[in-house]
Amino acid sequence: MADEYPDRQSLAEIEATVGSIKKMLAVGAVFAAVGYLLIGAALFFELTSFHPLLENFFASFPDTSLAGGSGGTRGGAVNATLATIHKWPSTLLWLKLGGVGHILVGIFIALGAIVRALSVMPHRLSYEMERAQE
Repeated sequence: MADEYPDRQSLAEIEATVGSIKKMLAVGAVFAAVGYLLIGAALFFELTSFHPLLENFFASFPDTSLAGGSGGTRGGAVNATLATIHKWPSTLLWLKLGGVGHILVGIFIALGAIVRALSVMPHRLSYEMERAQE
């Protein structure tokens, strides 16, 4: 029967390909999960730490912008609070490069696994049709 279909993959090759597809899907899922965790962490830190810091600044110094202090007797306090705000690490990098990048890599790997699965389908179908004829 091997002579009937010379370019057909063997069952062992098909099973090995299916195993590698499962690994690719697992790796894609890990990348996507890390991406969602990075996005979640960035939003959590932004909402629980940075936004309250800004709200306290605007409540304490309503006539002062984030660009600079207002001088006078409260200039030192304003500048100290502004320094704290300006030193806050940006979570935008986590959102953009970390989170979205990981999610896109995960999707890309999953799409690669789908393409590999589609390339194996004719070979598996030929075995199933052959078995159905018996």
